[in-house]
Amino acid sequence: MPEFIIERAVVETARAARLRRAAVMLRGQAGTLKYHPATGQKPRAGAELTAALDTMAQVLNDLQRGAAQRADDEAAIAARSGATVRAVRQAHMDVDQGAQLTAAAIAVLRGVLADTDGATIDAPYGRGAPRRHHPGALCTIVAERAETLARALESLAIISANLTA
Repeated sequence: MPEFIIERAVVETARAARLRRAAVMLRGQAGTLKYHPATGQKPRAGAELTAALDTMAQVLNDLQRGAAQRADDEAAIAARSGATVRAVRQAHMDVDQGAQLTAAAIAVLRGVLADTDGATIDAPYGRGAPRRHHPGALCTIVAERAETLARALESLAIISANLTA
């Protein structure tokens, strides 16, 4: 089995650790965001929150660029065993899906934090009810998706490492 698969497994594990650290930071910042559209109070993204989102975005960019490498991994594994390539292919699909979901959640959170017009009011619930999630709740959603992606990356690393043993 090619050694590059083990090296990529180590890289994927490091990416998972970066995502987990950023998720912890987001969860910590979630409770500090103030948001009340009726009074005009808007969330302010601190440096830690911005750094965590930037770290996640960087990991997602790295994953997107690594799509060709994942195809090479599948080809190398398929050359040795056709049955085990299914597990690797499923792990790659889980990583791709997790990356897409995390990127979408980050985009929504950044949009809410960048909104300078204030929140619109949702008429069926009366005055003061926001039309969208509280930014703190969005931070928690982003953190959850990042942790799910981290688990997928770790699973991929374990499967790849086991195949080389």
